[in-house]
Amino acid sequence: MIQSGLQQRSVDSCFTFAKIKVFTFKNNCKMTSIKARLNCSRLGKDGLYPLVIQVIHNRIKREIYTPYRLKRTEFDPHTERALTDWRSKTRATEIREINEYLIYIKEELEKVCHSLAGRGEFTSAGIIAGYKAHNDMSNFFIYADSRIRELVNAGKDGTAANYRSAVNAFEHFVGSRDLSLNAITKKTIEAFIDSRGVLKNNPNTIHFYVKQLRAIYNKADDEGYVHAVYNPFHKIRLKGSKSPKRAISKSEVGKIAALELEGEHAHKALARDLFLFSIYTRGMSFVDMCYLRKENISGNMLVYRRRKTDQLLQVKIEPPLKALLRKYGDNSSPYLLPMLRSDDSYKGYRYIQRRLNKRIRELGDRLGFDFPLTFYVARHTWATFAHEKGVPVSVISESMGHTSEKTTHLYLASLSHKVIDKANKTVINYWTSAKI
Repeated sequence: MIQSGLQQRSVDSCFTFAKIKVFTFKNNCKMTSIKARLNCSRLGKDGLYPLVIQVIHNRIKREIYTPYRLKRTEFDPHTERALTDWRSKTRATEIREINEYLIYIKEELEKVCHSLAGRGEFTSAGIIAGYKAHNDMSNFFIYADSRIRELVNAGKDGTAANYRSAVNAFEHFVGSRDLSLNAITKKTIEAFIDSRGVLKNNPNTIHFYVKQLRAIYNKADDEGYVHAVYNPFHKIRLKGSKSPKRAISKSEVGKIAALELEGEHAHKALARDLFLFSIYTRGMSFVDMCYLRKENISGNMLVYRRRKTDQLLQVKIEPPLKALLRKYGDNSSPYLLPMLRSDDSYKGYRYIQRRLNKRIRELGDRLGFDFPLTFYVARHTWATFAHEKGVPVSVISESMGHTSEKTTHLYLASLSHKVIDKANKTVINYWTSAKI
């Protein structure tokens, strides 16, 4: 009785749908049909069959795999509609999504058919190619482009830029944009890694690319666009080279603060002041400094959320910090600091970031530092000063907005060489004096 009721409901509910169930187009008396079906020759281990769109023209058949899989009992081949017994709300929602997708994909294929018919280029392969050029989410590059657009629309421009950089490098390796997600193998990824090595990319860059590609692939897998048995990134292990995460000494910070920059480009003084601003705010990152607004000041506190982790941080405004806020106060701007003005988009942020990164490095070169001076150095410097003063790692972690103490330990492990060397010297002196 349940099955009978299901069939009756599906017939009643798909009356409108049935009108677009099969599209046919006349082109020199030849017919084209487009319909959904289950590929029953490819039963998965989960007991489900791939849902495909079949395109037949002049007796030549082609198929497009959708991201969905169904049981035989969940698909009516006559109405070409997915069915459910409605017992599971989650599955019922998925079935509605599948039916909406079927309507969408057929309408898209219909548009392609009309376009090709107008140009006299009508083949089943041509129809599939025309559709895939913009809509085939099983194509790695089309899916990646879609994911990047989603991130941009969500305001996650940094992540979108990271994805775009990795995808461009991968496309350069592949040599075309015709690559199915299911065609990517472990050998593909290993060959890509080798190719970047030949191009003399540093290990950290290669690790960065693979990390972004893995994130895109895994997201596509989560959304049902991948049907491969094995994940090509499984057991791909890359070790980046250790970046020189330098902290500078108290005297070196003093030299930066004492720089005479009168009459020089305004960005040099701004870069120097931002470096100090970061130290005064427990190692605030450059991006967070850029987007600070006047409403982030509450009484004698600077309250903001880290853009990277969304953690809420509160920093007491000590006299040196107050002096910098007064110096750059501007009633005509909503921002506390003068980095973003007419263009507060991601593009505008990246522009000013590049300009100021260049200036802070120039200041480091002027002072004779044998390492690149960056705003990140200020963050590490604050962590190191706190550590050397005996501040517990848990407190340093909380102060810097780290999501775990593991991150803080990584900072300190690479920065506190002076403290460690001093301790080692004490031990050696103790041992040698005892030996004598």
